[in-house]
Amino acid sequence: MTPFTRTGAALLAILLLALCPGQSSSAGAATDEGAVTVVTSDPLRHPAAALASYAQLMALPSADSGKVPVSRAPRETGADPCPRDRCVDLRVPVPAGVKVSDNRVRVLLPAGYTAPRNAKRRYPVVFLLNGAKSRYDGWTVKSEIIEISQRWQAILVMPAGGSGDEAGMFSDWYDGSFDWETFHTKVVVPWVDRTFRTVKGARGIAGASMGAIGAINYAAHNPRMFKAVLSISGAVDTTALATGAVAPDVLGPLLSFPGPDLRRVWGDPVRDRASWNRHNPARQVGRLQGVELLITSGTGFSGGSGVYSGTFERNLWNTHCTFLLQLTAAGIPYRARVTQGGIHNWQYFNKPLRWAAPKLLAALR
Repeated sequence: MTPFTRTGAALLAILLLALCPGQSSSAGAATDEGAVTVVTSDPLRHPAAALASYAQLMALPSADSGKVPVSRAPRETGADPCPRDRCVDLRVPVPAGVKVSDNRVRVLLPAGYTAPRNAKRRYPVVFLLNGAKSRYDGWTVKSEIIEISQRWQAILVMPAGGSGDEAGMFSDWYDGSFDWETFHTKVVVPWVDRTFRTVKGARGIAGASMGAIGAINYAAHNPRMFKAVLSISGAVDTTALATGAVAPDVLGPLLSFPGPDLRRVWGDPVRDRASWNRHNPARQVGRLQGVELLITSGTGFSGGSGVYSGTFERNLWNTHCTFLLQLTAAGIPYRARVTQGGIHNWQYFNKPLRWAAPKLLAALR
């Protein structure tokens, strides 16, 4: 399917909204982060309603709500906020022939994991993937994950995925430099099952920003490995930009990745289009049947530059235009939570995390 521009999607949205009602949606619920719209889309069972849900989302404006969410996240003060009775920092052995720049992993155990009464209890696992500007343990520093997971009976695993100039894009690099996907899916996943008391097959995966690319692609490339996926403000279509003809020197600055050169990661976007398609979430939707999909984003607004800005969040929201349409066309159910406006930072990521976590964990039972 040819990717829509945001303008084309908006026109379709207006038409569809006029023709059919939305499905299981709450539009414009007021919160301290701005108006929030939540939709549940099931295109196979309710095709007209699914189109209306898509239209409802595409009609949302990219405009500053003027509100800033209250966050109870730890702050980077130099002291590690992760409680010692729950946090385990380890290094995963790297097999010969597998290349990564960092093999560290932080595991956040459920409360009571080490108690004698729970010695035989097993737990589902949720993998948390970092963004391009965050370290692997950033979840426990910048998000509310420590606080809100107090009652979760699940093991949370945060593997290193590279950041900054060595942001791994959760891919086996086209030029052979790194093997992030192989390391995470073929090495880290079984290592977690051997090292901790896990429930076989009860795995979910979540990613913010760059991590959302990894979360969706890992689920698509590895059938039945993950039962549920959470995408928070991700670049969910790496080609649905202004012209539709993406070059790495355009994509990088637009998405504010300081590095690496994406030609090293996925090859030339024209000559090696098959590689780009394989790592583009919007081109992998057909492989997501049966996976619980939770999609969250802000619509952003024209304001600021760089990663932590409304402009950046707006650019990422625009990539959802094609991604959500592809899900609808392929008959793949999803649930989405979209906030009007918003900046691309953890203060705005926490509310979507709180909304999605119970649904993600329920899918692992």
